Amino acid sequence: MGIFVKRIAGIFAAVAFAASAASAAELKVIDVKASLFWEHTGKLSDNIIGAPPFQNLAKGGGPDHDSASAVLFDIVFQGEKNVAPKYATATVDIVQTSRTGQSIVTHKAFTNFVFGADGIEHKALLIENATCMPLTLEVRAGKASKVVKLDFQCGA
Repeated sequence: MGIFVKRIAGIFAAVAFAASAASAAELKVIDVKASLFWEHTGKLSDNIIGAPPFQNLAKGGGPDHDSASAVLFDIVFQGEKNVAPKYATATVDIVQTSRTGQSIVTHKAFTNFVFGADGIEHKALLIENATCMPLTLEVRAGKASKVVKLDFQCGA
C-alpha cells in the first residue's frame, strides 16, 4: 500500500506542477497601437486607432501629401513579472477586405515572451501594402482577445 500512496502523491505533484506552469504562461492583451509609416519623411505617425477613415494614403493622401502603404502595430502583452513562460503563445489574424468583398487573411503567432519587472512585453507587426483596404486585427492570448479596425479606402 505504501508504494501506491507514493505513486498517487507523485501524480498529484505532477498535476500541481503542470497547473503552475500553465498559470505562468497566461497572457493578457492590454493594448494595441497602430502607426502609419510615412514614406517621404521616413517617420511613424501617432497612434491611429480610433481615427476617422483614411483616404488614398498609398497615393499621397496623408499630411503634406505624404504617402503611407504600411502599418506598424505595437501589441502590448501582460504576463507574470520576471518570467519567460515556456509555452506562452499569442495569435494574430489580420483580415483585409478588397473592394469586391474578398477577404485576405494573414495569420501570425508570437512566442518567446520575456516579461521584465513590470510584467509587460511589446511585440511589433508590420503589414505592408495595407492602406487601401479596410483592415481588422484580432489578437488572442489565452482567454484574452482584442479587436482593432482601421478604415482605409482608395479611390479608383
